[in-house]
Amino acid sequence: MYCPFCSKTDTKVLESRLLNESIRRRRECLNCTNRFTTYEKAKIHFKVIKRDGKEQEFNLKKIEESVSKACGKTPEEILTNLTKKIEMRILNKKMNPLKTSEIGKVVLKELKKHDKISYLRFASVHKEIDDPEILKKEINTIIKGGS
Repeated sequence: MYCPFCSKTDTKVLESRLLNESIRRRRECLNCTNRFTTYEKAKIHFKVIKRDGKEQEFNLKKIEESVSKACGKTPEEILTNLTKKIEMRILNKKMNPLKTSEIGKVVLKELKKHDKISYLRFASVHKEIDDPEILKKEINTIIKGGS
């Protein structure tokens, strides 16, 4: 870690705290004895393969937007927790690249636990349901499955 005052790399960590999605570290330069704070956040890079075969960088914002649309007027805090669960499940797949169909299955599983109507909204787009009979089968699956 470079000291912002003297640019030396000899620093020590005095204190570390876990914040929402990052780590706050209080540091001291061993050369000039000035103190400064750093924030660290893990940046995850992995690829996804879309239905058309194209590969692109994983984008959590796309999942957040689609889950938000499916959930309608669900409070922001609940949406945030839901997308965090989905993100953790996706990262636990440990496959790089990951197919968008696999991501969709993870989202569907979490939405099914959260809210059946949100699940149906997302499923109708993800599974490209355009036939009322198929939608009826999906509804029956939810009714019979319970959760």
